[in-house]
Amino acid sequence: MISIRVSALIVLALAGCQRAEPVTVSGAEDICAYRMSGGVCHVSPTQLLTLPEKLAGRDVVVVLYYPGFGARVLFASRDAAQSNDLSSGFVVPGDDPAGGQGAQPTLDQPGYYRVLAHFELTKPVIVGEGVTPLAVVADRFDRLAQARRISSLDEVVEECSALENCGMGYAHGLLPMPRLEATDKE
Repeated sequence: MISIRVSALIVLALAGCQRAEPVTVSGAEDICAYRMSGGVCHVSPTQLLTLPEKLAGRDVVVVLYYPGFGARVLFASRDAAQSNDLSSGFVVPGDDPAGGQGAQPTLDQPGYYRVLAHFELTKPVIVGEGVTPLAVVADRFDRLAQARRISSLDEVVEECSALENCGMGYAHGLLPMPRLEATDKE
C-alpha cells in the first residue's frame, strides 16, 4: 500500500514538471515573451551575443560597459573592454557617442550603462580607407534611445566604505544595498 502511494506521488510530481508551451513568433521561440516591459525586451549581454538573430530588429534594454575615450563600442563587460574583446562589443551609431550628436544620449564617462536601443545584426566595420579590422564586432545598435550610467557593485561598496556606520548587504538576497547602522546615543 505504501509503495502505491509513493508511486502515485512520483507520478503527480512528474506531471507537475511538464513545461508550458513556449510563446512562438514565426515558428521560433520568442525569447522576449516573458521579458517585455513597455514594448521593449529586457535582455542580458549574453543573450545578445548568443541569440542575435532572435533579437534583430527589436528595441532592447541591456546593461553594457562603455570604456570611454570616445569609443564607438559598448562591451558585454568591463573585462571585455579591458582586453579589447571586440567579439563581445556592440557598435553604437555616430562618429563620437561621447559628443552626444543629435538626440543620441551622451556617454560621458567610463562605466556600466543601461541602454535602450534598437538592435541589429552587424555589417562589416570599416575603419579609415576601406580597412576592415581583423576582429569582428558582435553586432550593432542602429540608434540609442536612452543611456543611463549605473553604479557597479565596486562603486557602491566604495561609496559605502567612505561613510561611517555603512555596511553592505543584499536586500531579499537579490539587490546589493548599503545599510546605515544606527549609532548608540548616550
